[in-house]
Amino acid sequence: MRRITHVAYTWLVIGLGAWGLARLFSFLDLDYGRHFLAFIVLGVAAEWLAVNFPHGQLSGGFALVLATFILFDAPAAAWTGALATLISQGFLPRGNPLRTVFFNAAQHVLAVMAGNYVFLRVAGAAGNRLTVELAAGLLAFSGTYFLVNHLLVSLYVAPRRSLYPLLSWWDALRWDGFTCLFSIPIGLLMAFLYREAGLSGVVLLFLPVLVVQFVLRLYVHMELTNRELLALYHVARGLSQRLDVQEILDLVLKETRRVVSYHSGVIYLWSEEKRYFKARAAAGPFREKLCKSVVFSGEGFIGWVIENGEPEIIHDVREDPRVRQEPGLFQVLRSLMVIPLLADTRTVGALVIGDKRPFAFNENHLHTISVICGQVAVAIANTILMKRLAESANTDGLTGIYNHRYFTYRADVEYRRTRDAGLPLALIMLDVDNFKLINDRFGHVAGDAVLVELARLLRDAVGEAGVVCRYGGEEFAILLPGCDAARAGALAGELRRLVREHHFAVEGMPRQVRISLGVAACPRDAVDVTTLVQRADQALYGAKKAGKDRVVLYEQLAELPR
Repeated sequence: MRRITHVAYTWLVIGLGAWGLARLFSFLDLDYGRHFLAFIVLGVAAEWLAVNFPHGQLSGGFALVLATFILFDAPAAAWTGALATLISQGFLPRGNPLRTVFFNAAQHVLAVMAGNYVFLRVAGAAGNRLTVELAAGLLAFSGTYFLVNHLLVSLYVAPRRSLYPLLSWWDALRWDGFTCLFSIPIGLLMAFLYREAGLSGVVLLFLPVLVVQFVLRLYVHMELTNRELLALYHVARGLSQRLDVQEILDLVLKETRRVVSYHSGVIYLWSEEKRYFKARAAAGPFREKLCKSVVFSGEGFIGWVIENGEPEIIHDVREDPRVRQEPGLFQVLRSLMVIPLLADTRTVGALVIGDKRPFAFNENHLHTISVICGQVAVAIANTILMKRLAESANTDGLTGIYNHRYFTYRADVEYRRTRDAGLPLALIMLDVDNFKLINDRFGHVAGDAVLVELARLLRDAVGEAGVVCRYGGEEFAILLPGCDAARAGALAGELRRLVREHHFAVEGMPRQVRISLGVAACPRDAVDVTTLVQRADQALYGAKKAGKDRVVLYEQLAELPR
């Protein structure tokens, strides 16, 4: 629907502009045809050297429009400006679609007609003598032309404005306003010199306008470059404040939009466990499907880019034989950019962004985003390394579950969290019965194997409901946030049953193992972490003393035989 509305608007403006030209033609004084031609040539030069940017273009052509309006009236200003636009943008190769060329010419005609209408309302029959009414009328004409021109162009580029996140509507208004303010005095001087020195004076005065346009082009390009650098700064600052890989990936997809708009994006990271690149973050309408995708190094175009280590742009999927038959994003998007994430000489992942427009990305985008990806790759590699070091410090070397150090830290964290939320916190302490006999009879290697298998069994059974730690020796601790003593006791009973039914391989033979478990919970049994551990340990000791292979809650200790 938006596209239909935009097309209708475009051709409405074109139609009104054509109607305006036809209506004004009869008022042209063709005796000044040679002079009109000179102004058209200058207008073509101004349009040819115009500063192009995503929300339109900037030129000093309004100086010619104003001078022509003062010297020859509105019909001449409309026709010379329209012909200059059609020649510079239509007949000379500028890459503009034909409808854009017609639109630019038409909106100029409408802006001149609107400005002339306001001029007549303000100045009336002021004549050619410089009066307050004439000066006010010319200012009114200039202001109206600027407002109508900017309004029509803004509506025309509105559907594409989101595609250029580095620029805002205010930027276009500011730059357009500057060119208008610069052009008004130049136009007035041109009209004066024309009457005093003829066309030669106009040409000499217009040369500085072209120089200013060239300087303005350098300024606009520098401004865009600075904004790209600002986007890089935001990424670097964000990376310095984040140690979580997922936060880093989400930041990259967000900040990439500051440089270039895209329809869908996905970041793949290398999985040591799976031995392929797995999607870890995605953005856009296809987010859910992209998050389930994987890439194997060397397979498909993305896999080839990852293996090659060099970024690539696909300007048009339908025209590029390398990806024409590729599945996935290549079937729904027209442009893609694939950038490997390289840390030292190792590829840790890849960023893939795509858009439904052909030629949506260029070499400047590739360069800027490659710099971002370089920072991201190093940050991800460092984060993964730090995570591994932290896991190594917090993980039991034998069983692979959390160690006593991590238990102490996590118990304190969960106690404060559950206390503040008004939730219970349960703790299960368990111990392998007669473990010394296993070591004495089968050796410490067999005993270690039993502990490893028991740790795996406990971790799989508890899952996300709690935190399983090796407390020391053959003793394990299980933190259960949000769980009261009764539910923890039920879970302890289930764990005891699982262990009883499980056959542990000792020297190649299945052996049965028994465990004793003690349960305590805050705030019923304890008011701090230290007391909670003591209460659970006392319950475990009670289970051992009562005959082993059983579950005892702290509140049941008084009922046990002494």
